[in-house]
Parts: sequence; structure tokens; C-alpha cells
Amino acid sequence: MMQGTFKALFVAAALILSAGCAREWQNPESALPAQNVAIATILASPDAYDMSGVEVIGKVWNLRYESHGVNEYGEEIIYTTFTLADRKGIGVDVFVKGDAPIAEGDYLKVVGLYRKQFQTTGPYFYSRIDAVRLESWSPNLVYWVREFEFD
Repeated sequence: MMQGTFKALFVAAALILSAGCAREWQNPESALPAQNVAIATILASPDAYDMSGVEVIGKVWNLRYESHGVNEYGEEIIYTTFTLADRKGIGVDVFVKGDAPIAEGDYLKVVGLYRKQFQTTGPYFYSRIDAVRLESWSPNLVYWVREFEFD
């Protein structure tokens, strides 16, 4: 009898202690450690940012929806691609899995993995960001003042 009570108290204490260690769950597909960096900085030093988590802001241009065949369930695989450009027009291509709810001309904050890829045709190196998160963003006065400081 005493041994059963001891086991019950031990289990209760373990549950109470482990509850304090629990962290907030984050979706691994959208949780990426990223650094806030300008598009021009990435493109000026692509080797430094290759395979790094980046967070960039800009305006959506050349919005396209592309199909890449069908999956094993017969569902069409769709990607959203667009160019994200800063105020000077310097842009980087962004790929998003699925049909992203954005429009041409939207301002966005993109969090994703930057990749510098070698290709055999056209320009030899191709820069793109594989996005894991898109956030609506609105340029404010502080942003524009900061951008003009570096002209």
C-alpha cells in the first residue's frame, strides 16, 4: 500500500516538473532562424548568405503560378513565384509552395532560405529565396528615411 502511494506521488511530481519545461510549439515549416537583411546586400555577397535564413522586405512583381505535375494522390503541385524588389528595383526571386494569397504590387516581408544555385544555361548562378513565411507589410516613414540614408 505504501509503495503504491509512493509511486503515485512520484508520477505526480514528475508531471508537475515537466509541465514547467514545456515550450510553445512552433510549426517547423514556418519556424526558421533568419536575419533581417537588405536584398541588395544578399545579392552583393551571395556566398555569404547561401543556405542561410533571411528576412527581406519589398514589393511583389512578376507574380506567377506554376504547376509542377501531380503528386501521388493525383493532386496538382502548384508553386507561387514572384520577384521581391526593394525601392531601387533590386529584386530577388521568391518561390512559395502552394497558391499564395498575394497580389501584384503587395508589400511583403518574406522569411525563407536563400539559395545560390549553379545552372548550366543562361546566367551561371541563379539566386532565389524558398519562402517559409509571407507577412503583409506596410512601409512607414522610418523605413523610407532609413533607406534614403544609404543613397
